[in-house]
Formats: sequence, C-alpha cells, structure tokens
Amino acid sequence: MPPRKRKPKSGKPARGQSLQKPRVTKKAKSPSRKSLSKLPRKVTAVRPLPAQPEEILFRAEGKMSTFGGPQDLGMAANEDLALFTKADLQNPKYAYLFIPAPPPGTSGLGRRLNPDRYYFACRWNYAETQREFLRRALARVENPANGRVADARPVDWGPHPSTGRVADLSPGLAAALGLDTDDIVRITISARRAIPVKPSLRMSRAGHGSSNPHAKPVIKQFIKSPHCSCRNGASIDKIVLHCTEGSLASALAEFQKTDGRQVSAHYVIDRNGDIYQMVSDSDRSNHCMGANQNSIGIEHVGSETDSLTAPQAAASAALIRWLLEQYHIPRTNIFGHDFAPGYCRPGGTSCPDKLFGSVHSQSTIAAWVEANV
Repeated sequence: MPPRKRKPKSGKPARGQSLQKPRVTKKAKSPSRKSLSKLPRKVTAVRPLPAQPEEILFRAEGKMSTFGGPQDLGMAANEDLALFTKADLQNPKYAYLFIPAPPPGTSGLGRRLNPDRYYFACRWNYAETQREFLRRALARVENPANGRVADARPVDWGPHPSTGRVADLSPGLAAALGLDTDDIVRITISARRAIPVKPSLRMSRAGHGSSNPHAKPVIKQFIKSPHCSCRNGASIDKIVLHCTEGSLASALAEFQKTDGRQVSAHYVIDRNGDIYQMVSDSDRSNHCMGANQNSIGIEHVGSETDSLTAPQAAASAALIRWLLEQYHIPRTNIFGHDFAPGYCRPGGTSCPDKLFGSVHSQSTIAAWVEANV
C-alpha cells in the first residue's frame, strides 16, 4: 500500500514550492480637498497670436549726404529748420539738438544744430506725415551695407531733389553708421516705434491729414504758372497781400508769360470772390522780391484806387483764415506788399494801394485783418 501523502501544515509550502504572502489590496481612500489642491492640474496649451505686420508710416532709401552745424557753410547764416523754431531752444525735449549759443555771425537754427547729435532731413509730404507728428517721431536709420542701425530725429525738409539724394544726416549720425556722401541709407518710421500724437477735436473735424479746423475755400481753377521754384525746406511764416492794378485776365496772362518779368502769385481773387490758384503752397512764387522764400502771395483784382468788393473781402478773409491755421502763421505776419519784411525792390511799390483802406500803410492792413479775419 503506497504511503499516504502528507498535507503540508498551514503556513508551510509543499516540497518544491515557495511560500508567497497573499497580495492584500487596500481600499482606496477618497482624496480630500486639501490633497486635491496639490495634484497637478491639466494645462491647456495656448496658441500664440500671429505677429501683426509692422505698419510703415514712412520709408526712404537712397543716397545721402550730411548737413547742419557750425561748419555747414552750405546753409545760410539765417537759415532755419522746417520742423523746429527758436522757441524749441527752451524746450527740454528738443534743446539737446542744438549747441548752447549760435555760431558767430549766424541767426538761423540750421548752423546751430549740434553735429554730434543724431538728426536728419527728408522730403516730407506733410499731408501724410504732419509736422507735429514728425517733431515727436523717432526713426530707424540703417546702413544696409554694414548692418549698422541708429535712432534719429527728423528736424528738416531736404535735400533738394536736384541732388539725387533722399536724405541729409547729421555728421555724427553718418559717422556712427559708417556712411559717406552718396552712400545708400534706409530710413523707416513705423507705427510700432513712433511716438503717438494724441488726436484732438480739431484734428477729427478737419479730415484726413490736416489739423485745420477750417475747410479750404473753393478754388475755381488751378492755372499753373511756370514762374515758381522749390522752397528748399523753408517754412511758410507770412502772407503778403497784393493789388493786381489791372483786370483778372491781364493778371492771369502776366503770370503765364515765359518772357518779361516772370512774376507769379499763389492765389488771385477776382472782384466777384472767385479764387484762382497759380502756384502750389509748397512752392515758392515770384510775388515779393526778397520775401518769397517763406511767404504766400495773394493778389486781389483791382485798380490803384479801388477798394475790395464785399465778395472779394469775404473770400480773402476765408482764404487767409485757412492759411493761418494750415501753416501756423501768426496773425501779425500778414503784410501788404510794400511792407513785407525782407522786401528789397529799390524804390518800393504802391501795392497793395488802397484796397484795404484809404491810407497806404501796414497799420491799415493790420486794422483790416483785425476787423475781417
């Protein structure tokens, strides 16, 4: 009889087996609020917004030259700047652009620029980049040949188109960028980097590109005169009033002649109040010898003994009001032809005769302006 197999005692394995403790499964505890707060939360990836394209407000690229400072003898001793006035010498935002005292024998701001500062001039279209905007703007100026970049401030209008250049740089800026005359420069003003100009109610009423609260009076016809030239960046700071001493037809014909005196004016106002334009405001007309560079000339049809008609006076006042606002001209800078600062024709003239009052004098002009403009 075969031996009976013995059962292993409890807790002891049979021969050839190993003792394994039974796996005990603990009942999971429900997490507390405190422990939940420590658990990592699921993070949802946020897609970055697409980069906005840079809005370019102004860009110029082409040949350059240098200008400004005591050594720039190409600038007249009394030559000023298109974007800044002598009042800015006391403004801490802009005073750093200038040397403390004017160079001997000079009175203009051009020769007073500090040549070590970073400034420049371009041929601005003020309808697109207004003067006040440019005064506050900062431009990126680059030398494409070597990659050098600097920030600089616009200060003037220029250079003359006949030079074939697009910009004039301060000597210090040109040196920092490694540029010599007729090298290529790139200038950019972007909306991202420009210092914004807070819009005013006057700007919103005036329409695009102008801070003028008045609408320009209707121009009956633009009859371009060939007798005009570039202002070379000179700012408009005065208005000169004239008498045609003849008919409308004779005045328009005189301003068209290619021989003779080669005279012109920006505007001609007929006896019925119609306004004709002969020269763009941005150009220099030949209406007041010695005072043309910074002035707007307005002819009024009439003889030496005529007074202004009511429609003519109303049209003239409206045009003058618009010009004062458009170019920030002081009311005190409205002159009769014979009394314009800088007028230098030997013997003077009787113009504007008695159109604005019974006495040929600047005080008569000033009284008419005070009463009508």
